[in-house]
Amino acid sequence: MSVRRGAISSAIAGDNIYVSNGYKDSDGNATFIEKYSIKDNRWSVINSTLVPKRFANSETYGNKVYIFNGWGNSHLEIIDLETHKKTKGAVNHSYTGNAGSAIHNGKIYVFGGSGLNGAATTVFSNRFQYYDIATNTWNPLPNMPTAREAKGKIVNDKLYVIGGFNGTSSRLVNVYDLNKNLWTEQYTMPFGISGHSLAVSGNKIFIAGGYNNQTFLAYFDTETNKLNQLSSNMIPRRHAAAEIYNNKLYIMGGSTTSLTKSAIKSIQVADISEGALSNENANEDVFKSKVYTNAQRDGFVISNKNNSNQFEYTVYTMDGKEVGKSFAYYNKNIDLSKVPRGTYIFTYKNEKGLLQQIKIIR
Repeated sequence: MSVRRGAISSAIAGDNIYVSNGYKDSDGNATFIEKYSIKDNRWSVINSTLVPKRFANSETYGNKVYIFNGWGNSHLEIIDLETHKKTKGAVNHSYTGNAGSAIHNGKIYVFGGSGLNGAATTVFSNRFQYYDIATNTWNPLPNMPTAREAKGKIVNDKLYVIGGFNGTSSRLVNVYDLNKNLWTEQYTMPFGISGHSLAVSGNKIFIAGGYNNQTFLAYFDTETNKLNQLSSNMIPRRHAAAEIYNNKLYIMGGSTTSLTKSAIKSIQVADISEGALSNENANEDVFKSKVYTNAQRDGFVISNKNNSNQFEYTVYTMDGKEVGKSFAYYNKNIDLSKVPRGTYIFTYKNEKGLLQQIKIIR
């Protein structure tokens, strides 16, 4: 992008991705919307008169980008993608920052967040509403089961709210049935996710980046209702933006710390075609590692018949917080005596470079 930006929002229309607002590395909130031409691999600013804000939302509909929410901001701004001119929509009387949004059949659904109507950003919201584009009105819906900053996407007439933050990273996936107008199923992921970005492709909702694990890459399968973690060489980032185009996942911007100077301006792309995902899962038949506990030495061994090489591992709490990182060898005891008692996720990459996860209990 033209400058480093975090806490941005994005939307996609045709062959272009539109990134709005956010905070700049030079401090202050951005007032512009920037277009990325996927075919030309080029960025250009199309309007620089936006209200300054961060942690806002944006959606596209009818060749227009709708920009709304953000801490301390009730404005709805509409950018015409042909003329690049800005108009205003109805004021949102239940605005928040760091909320989720999704569009379906001419309605923009908005949920969760913090700082409701100018309250402190540590006050989390369960407010759920939709903006009707045809009537230019905001309308209430049944509140979320759990108040939190959130992200979500719609698949097959159901809204999936995945993870979020309300003091800790959430493990929840809440499902709202748009036809029944009810919150229905709820699922629990193996660990919490927050500060992440979402993009949907078919029945899969892809999750990129995060507050605690900034290289996190996974997808939630809405057919099996399970989380599938993927190997990732992504530049570490949180509070970024993500979109999908032609079986490719694009992630852009974000930051690595709470300091604005850690903001990122790069864009990366990953192949998420069925072929790529099939290759990702094929390692189960090629490299079969076995884990043996070793109670006397307070650790365990990862067995590998043909390899005694060193590898790097990371230990996470169940809510995704990193508690340890070091190196170990196949077929030798891995000492975890410095890790406090509890339940953890032990992760490492095998010889093929694919991420492996083991649940451990001390």
